[in-house]
Amino acid sequence: MKRIIASLFLVVLTAGLFSQNTQAGENPFMNYYEDQTSENLIKAVQHFTGEDIDGADLGNSIMLANLYLIALEKELDHLSANQDSLKIGEKFQYANLLLAVNRFEECIPIYEDLNTGTPNWSCPWRHKGEALFKLNKLNEAETALKQAIETRKEHYDAYVMLADVQNEMGNHVEALKTLETGFTFLGKDIEDPDEEVSDLEVKFLYLQLLKKNNELEKYNALKSELEVIAPDDERLKLAE
Repeated sequence: MKRIIASLFLVVLTAGLFSQNTQAGENPFMNYYEDQTSENLIKAVQHFTGEDIDGADLGNSIMLANLYLIALEKELDHLSANQDSLKIGEKFQYANLLLAVNRFEECIPIYEDLNTGTPNWSCPWRHKGEALFKLNKLNEAETALKQAIETRKEHYDAYVMLADVQNEMGNHVEALKTLETGFTFLGKDIEDPDEEVSDLEVKFLYLQLLKKNNELEKYNALKSELEVIAPDDERLKLAE
């Protein structure tokens, strides 16, 4: 039902935009909306990215975003209908797409299937932990993230997320220990942690945990560092 309402809203929205972004008789967006072929998608994208398009007209950016959104929903529905035909790596990528668009309830069973079929693969455990965390299922998230670390002890961003979960659970001592253990694996993981978690996010989490654990010397040093690199960040005020 939500998708139907969103689609109807999209049609109403774009109908108004077209009066400003298309010539008489041209409606490439609606051509694709009504007949979602690759050819129509390419034509619509080309229409809103052509050389004669005014780059300052943000309406074109809105149209492109709407096109990509519809295309994404179409492909996700196609993948959902063909899950049994997906290879292991493709299944993981599909679950990650669902995670990226906040469809947590849909991606968790896929990660669980991967956990069963490839129990020593750390990444599906970590990503399932993230989805469970987003759903505020903290105990289940903690279990999944611990399993991610069990299967790959140097999985840096799994430590970071586990510390975040434990912090939310009120286990501040354990969370600090988890995060500081994770620091020992920074730069040693086979994956780039910047793809999963930013250094600034980690620093602010660490700041929280240092304060909650009364580690004042480390807290003051880190706070001084953050005041230089992120002076306008609202989290500095919350940390006081």
